[in-house]
Amino acid sequence: MKNKFTSSVLHQGYIYGLDEAILACLEAATGELKWKAGRYGYGQVLLAGDHLIVLAENGDVALVRATPDRHEELARFSAISGKTWNHPAVAGGRLLVRNLREMAAFDLRADR
Repeated sequence: MKNKFTSSVLHQGYIYGLDEAILACLEAATGELKWKAGRYGYGQVLLAGDHLIVLAENGDVALVRATPDRHEELARFSAISGKTWNHPAVAGGRLLVRNLREMAAFDLRADR
């Protein structure tokens, strides 16, 4: 896996990460590529439960199911404008994203 500005995440025996800007899933025990799909640029990947939160290089946020079966993007929205290579964070039930000029917070709590 050729990560540029991010680290991969391990979930239930599978590694998820951005391999040259494309999201990929590898079996940790064997290194076997399970799938590679979805273009996110040199973005960032967070694990949240059974989902991946991907902050794409262009400022989009994508929610992807963390499954070795296939790439399954569940939702996508524009979070900030312009390029970003900054790592997002989840704190206090909020997703925090930023770039050089702006920052945004998105409430992830179900019981708001």
